[in-house]
Amino acid sequence: MKPSGPKLSIVAQSLDRAAFVAYFLGAVVPLAALAVVASVWVLPSLGDGLESTELIALVLSIGVLSAAAFLLLRRVTRRTLDEMSAHNARLEALLDASSRLAGESHVGDVESGTVLAAQRIAGAAGAFFLETSAGSEPKLAAAAGDRALLGAAEQRAGDPFAQALREERPLLWNHEAGPGAVFPVHGVGALVLAMQPKRRIGASDARALSMLAAQASVSVRRVQLLEAQRNFFVHVTDILVAALDTHMDLQAGHARRVAQLSNRIGRELGLDEARRQRLHFAALLHDVGMLRIDPVRLSDKRVARQHPQIGHRMLAPIQLWADVAPLVLHHHEWWDGSGYPEQLAGDAIPLESRIIGVAEAFDSMTSRSSYKEPVPHDEAVSRVEDGSGTQFDPDVVRVFLELARRGDVDLA
Repeated sequence: MKPSGPKLSIVAQSLDRAAFVAYFLGAVVPLAALAVVASVWVLPSLGDGLESTELIALVLSIGVLSAAAFLLLRRVTRRTLDEMSAHNARLEALLDASSRLAGESHVGDVESGTVLAAQRIAGAAGAFFLETSAGSEPKLAAAAGDRALLGAAEQRAGDPFAQALREERPLLWNHEAGPGAVFPVHGVGALVLAMQPKRRIGASDARALSMLAAQASVSVRRVQLLEAQRNFFVHVTDILVAALDTHMDLQAGHARRVAQLSNRIGRELGLDEARRQRLHFAALLHDVGMLRIDPVRLSDKRVARQHPQIGHRMLAPIQLWADVAPLVLHHHEWWDGSGYPEQLAGDAIPLESRIIGVAEAFDSMTSRSSYKEPVPHDEAVSRVEDGSGTQFDPDVVRVFLELARRGDVDLA
């Protein structure tokens, strides 16, 4: 059984206690003083018993009226506290939803978060997010509660339900079988609530839900923009990698193989999703600077060694690639500080760059290139192991060797 919330009492709630103190000092004390004065000085002077009875009745009547006034004050106090508590709960739910929705990166997560927040704000039996698009029926995208309630809500609302979606204005109905509401989410869809038969949506609930729907609209549009940027990012990266394969004909597929092995190493090292994504794109683009070097000069080591800096200059000004650029810049640094272009050593080299360094070295040794013959798989693994602590990060090498032992470094 779910525990009930704290109950109001004259000893537990400060406002209730203050009301009682005010009543006691303003009514009980004067009434008691009146009773004492009457019993000591007034009643003995009254000879007629009827007059004494009338005075006592008057004092008691004042006492009853005073007590009734206190009970009324206490009831108003309780109601005020209840309303304040409900307002605070709605505000807390809105702030929590706003924080969560602002941090989501997928439309589905925004929609799910919205229905859960709506159910919490309104105490609804069911909350639903409908996606709408021109020329098609609304589609259920997220639900909290029994999905059968959605059909019942649509049936109870009738034509105004579709009208609310079409005109993008809130609609509330109070059908006896169960009240409900629809709050349009501008440009995206609608938030629908189905309530218990005796649980109506008040004006404060409606305002809070309208604010939630507006926040959901902003969040969905923000995520859609991010997804469009990600798609653009992926497609442009693919174009660059394809151009790089053409530019470096004998090393075609090198970037994708390095990215594949780097991803496996990063996962084994426990990198989170955001870092693995940066690692993936940095690995794909690690040689992008080669595009600015004339193919006939690629055999000149002094010229070829400029490609990390060239790649960094190409990527750094572009916001989508800004966090990838440093990883590209340092993928030829050595653990002992004898690499290039800045002779960084140890942990000063970004971990993602250290991972790419191992993956690139292995693929360069095992694949055909314009300047050397490939070496056997086992020999390439042995050379990577020999470079631990000098060229390569020992922890990255350790993970690489474990992957090699499992047969997970053979790339297509």
